[in-house]
Amino acid sequence: MTKYLLAHDIGTSGDKAALFREDGTLIKSIIREYPTYYSAHGCVEQNPEEWWQAVCESTREILGYVDKNEIAAVSFGGQMMGSLCVDKNGTPLRNSIIWADTRSGKEAQYIADHYGRDEFYYTTGHRLSSSHSITKLMWIRDHEPEVYKNTYKSLNSRDYIVLKLTGVFATDYSDASGTLAYNIRKKCWADDVIESAGLDINKFPEIHSGLEVIGYVTEKAAAECGLKAGMPVVLGGGDGCMARIGSGCERPGEYNINLGTSAVNGAVCAEPANDPKQRIVTWCHVDPRYVSVCGTMQACGASISWMKNNLCQEEKALAQKTGESVYTYLNENAAKSPVGSNGLLFLPYLHGERSPHWNPDAKGAFIGLTMKHTANDMKHAVLEGVCMNMGLIHNIIKENVPDLPDQVIVSGGAANSPIVSQAMADIYNISMATTDLSEEAGSLGAAIVAGYGIGLYPDIGMARQFMKITKVTHPIPENVEKYKEILPVFQEAYESLIGIYPKLNW
Repeated sequence: MTKYLLAHDIGTSGDKAALFREDGTLIKSIIREYPTYYSAHGCVEQNPEEWWQAVCESTREILGYVDKNEIAAVSFGGQMMGSLCVDKNGTPLRNSIIWADTRSGKEAQYIADHYGRDEFYYTTGHRLSSSHSITKLMWIRDHEPEVYKNTYKSLNSRDYIVLKLTGVFATDYSDASGTLAYNIRKKCWADDVIESAGLDINKFPEIHSGLEVIGYVTEKAAAECGLKAGMPVVLGGGDGCMARIGSGCERPGEYNINLGTSAVNGAVCAEPANDPKQRIVTWCHVDPRYVSVCGTMQACGASISWMKNNLCQEEKALAQKTGESVYTYLNENAAKSPVGSNGLLFLPYLHGERSPHWNPDAKGAFIGLTMKHTANDMKHAVLEGVCMNMGLIHNIIKENVPDLPDQVIVSGGAANSPIVSQAMADIYNISMATTDLSEEAGSLGAAIVAGYGIGLYPDIGMARQFMKITKVTHPIPENVEKYKEILPVFQEAYESLIGIYPKLNW
């Protein structure tokens, strides 16, 4: 009998549920959105019960396409670096502080003063940042002491959904490595870092391989989401790692790009990187034998979404009238502006920035606006700005990881933009490939992990058999040279505003 695998990708904007046949065929993909709550001082939160509601709704809709008894296993990818405090019953004590939240800068500085930035980078694979779980939990301890006192475990999004399904408190190595409470070299919780932060190590969950069956769907969870009670739940990993697996990037020497709400350049390696300037970081791969050397920008798809919502009323009206995607018209109009956007730059720092600048105070900006510029120049500049920041990160990874391939698979929604694909090929000066499952890379990765966890697949490299390359975008030599001129100006534009960013908080 044919088996099916269910994958959930607990993203920033919503949950994507995807059903795959065991041969890798995508049967159906469904998205259920949930809100994000923004407030002053970099506060960004989500309600974990809205995650669970989205998972239940998407699962029940998926079950309209297959008998629940034919689903062999479920696994997950999920947004990383959050802090969701739950009690011993698994009940949330407050909203989850998610990855985009930057309120805990003082807490990051405290660790720097008491542990040391260089030692911290060596131990955890990361540089200190308010984007990660450990400083968020410190903030909760200092500002909401009753919540901290009653916290049994601090979880990430995927951890919470697994808990709801199985009753098991657990995380995997990839998500653990994003907390900044993890020793990337010893592959365990970094007790000395946690002690330095003044936190209780017992508030962190047990770490398991994301490739193992962590539990089984309980009767209560089955009644809520519709899955069969007793079905295996494979733990899974962070969303970036799942997208890497779903792009066929699971062993040393392989490299991929994922363009989601945030975006990642990631190379699988045997050992952590040790960049002298600490511009890139190292995560555990979902396969705990390996690591991923990465650089992540905060607002890739987020910048494009901001542009769509605020600069694209014409395109939105056309899309509503014709039924076409708004992004079709957005790309058509942006393409009316040339390489370089007629001398206009966009700094895509709408959520502050991680790689390569690590500056939570950074702000977005159009630079070079004149009377000659059009709305289409602005749209083109936004798309180019995202690509140029990713290009800065790529160049740093090249310095630290030898022998990167000359063709890379690009996944995520922005990979469908011909402007983005071409600009990235030109800026990186390598070929960009998309596949028939580029938008489903995270889901495919989770499905493969589900299949591997129950013994259906021999390894987690199955994406190379399942996906088909549908388009390859090659660099255009004259564009390569043009971007070599523009990229240093883009970097200089950021640097020229460093003293201004923190003054723009009124």
